[in-house]
Amino acid sequence: MKGNLFKSRKILIMITASMLTLIAAADNLSAQNVDYSGTSAANFLKIGVDARVMAMGDAAIATVDGPAAMFWNVGALSRINKDVSLSFSTMNWLVGTRNSYIAGALNLGEAGTIGADLQYLDYGTIEETTVYDQDGTGRFFSASDFCIGLGYSRQMTDRFSFGVKVKYIREDIANAHAEAFGFDVGAVFLTSFFNNNLRLAASLANFGSKMKFTGRDLDITYVIPGSPTGKQIPGELLTADWEIPLLFRFGVSNYFINNQTWTLLTAFDILDSRDYDVRYNLGGELGFEKTLYLRAGYKFNYDEVSYTIGGGLDFSNFTDYKITLDYLFLKYGVFGNLNQFSIRIDL
Repeated sequence: MKGNLFKSRKILIMITASMLTLIAAADNLSAQNVDYSGTSAANFLKIGVDARVMAMGDAAIATVDGPAAMFWNVGALSRINKDVSLSFSTMNWLVGTRNSYIAGALNLGEAGTIGADLQYLDYGTIEETTVYDQDGTGRFFSASDFCIGLGYSRQMTDRFSFGVKVKYIREDIANAHAEAFGFDVGAVFLTSFFNNNLRLAASLANFGSKMKFTGRDLDITYVIPGSPTGKQIPGELLTADWEIPLLFRFGVSNYFINNQTWTLLTAFDILDSRDYDVRYNLGGELGFEKTLYLRAGYKFNYDEVSYTIGGGLDFSNFTDYKITLDYLFLKYGVFGNLNQFSIRIDL
């Protein structure tokens, strides 16, 4: 009995320390009375993935239950109860760009769960312009951003899980690029309230190194003024270091109805970032026969977007393994309507 008591105390200390560390990090950001708007690089890391949780207004970190936990809250990765889980999503993003995401998780039993993911933002092909050829030179270049990550999560108890993720981030435009390394931490705590359905979660994402552009597109040739021979010397344009977007999230979710016929899930997240004001995300999901799902959400304190809607189909009742298809509709202000599709397969 003493051993169990000692173990419970250790777990309680770990939970408290994890949560306090995350909250202190976010509080330190908000305490600095400085406007950091527009001071982050790799802003594609703020673009959400997975149609299910995005249709719930990005109220994700306490609700995500698939490989997309690698993006939202790596601590939830160990809540996947299948041996192998795979997910893929793609979305037409702003002004002709496309954001795609793929993730996978492998359940190792009591040893925990490992995962990997890749996010890729494709800007497409862009025609080059110069001061003298403002209508285009006839030459084209491409630009893209990507992030690849590896994560590990483990259930410390039947109620508390914790995870860590490391990631490599890179941005490319023509012949210049910038790169950085970062890591995420996250935790999920399943309480005994509402018949063990109430969850609390917290995550800290993108804590890492700075980004700085380098590459041969930054090489220049400088002509010395007044030189009778037009002497030229090689040079290089200097670029500044930029932080990656540090994000702190705290969330709560609860199943108010959870039976074989109907389910009703609600969730609420708080998002604090170093380069914009605190934002709030509210979402809900109504399920019928654990097959058909309708979802909606509302995003507070955002510039161009407010409501989200979507739905999903779970084919588990018709196949030997779990396949889910999800859809998101997002009205993004002056940028028009956005659509995202996701598929998840559990083996």
